[in-house]
Amino acid sequence: MGKTSDILWQDAQHQVLFEILDLVRQPDADWQVLRRLEDYTAYHFALEEKYMTVLDFPGRIEHMQSHQRFRNEIAKLLQSGEEFDEQFGEIIATFLNEWLTRHVFGVDKELEQFILNSPIK
Repeated sequence: MGKTSDILWQDAQHQVLFEILDLVRQPDADWQVLRRLEDYTAYHFALEEKYMTVLDFPGRIEHMQSHQRFRNEIAKLLQSGEEFDEQFGEIIATFLNEWLTRHVFGVDKELEQFILNSPIK
């Protein structure tokens, strides 16, 4: 994945998220990889949400709702009871990758610009 943000911490965290999604596609992937994604997503979203709150980002409610929808999707997958096989891994990795790509290059870009124009980076 190329650069996702001009904010170093945000880009580095996005890279880790996409790396974890690549692991979901591996033939030996299991539920632990998805739990790792859930944990890292919580960490990443918490930092973005802290910036949104501290800087009083105008789109923070919608952005935070988007984060919550992603959290809910991962939680549903973890509770699905599905067998985690190669096909399931590919399906969920594709779905989550598409969601994350739209999010990172959509609403996160608005947040990135707002942060870059703020005194706190």
